[in-house]
Amino acid sequence: ADVRIPPAVYAEMVTRGGARPDARIAAGLINAGYIRVADATLVGQPLEDLQYYQLGYGEQEALTLTVRLGYSAVMVTDDFLALIIANRLGLSCQLFLDFMVERATRGELTVTEAQSVVQAVSPRYPSGFVPHSLAMLRRLP
Repeated sequence: ADVRIPPAVYAEMVTRGGARPDARIAAGLINAGYIRVADATLVGQPLEDLQYYQLGYGEQEALTLTVRLGYSAVMVTDDFLALIIANRLGLSCQLFLDFMVERATRGELTVTEAQSVVQAVSPRYPSGFVPHSLAMLRRLP
């Protein structure tokens, strides 16, 4: 999979993430080439339609980048508002937890690594999402 993140997401996830398990694993995936940081010029100005929403820079850049990459691109997010907006814009979008399960399913992360990330991001999700994701990971061989 060609996974790209905009610069604002890199800054939020890796630079400011510090020693959090999800930040360390994201940095590892970037260093291994599984995730690439998109050039800021590819992202460009935020989509005009985003002015109606209160989104952070990372979400604005991610939605804009997904549009710029074309409709075969899939956006990955932990933000439910961004997920809904992506749907409204006709973009394919995947919840970050499902992305982690998919990476473990493909062998790009060990189940243990994916479980660590899922647990590290648990405060970002309403109840049910993290336990369900952990159950999905436990079912992997």
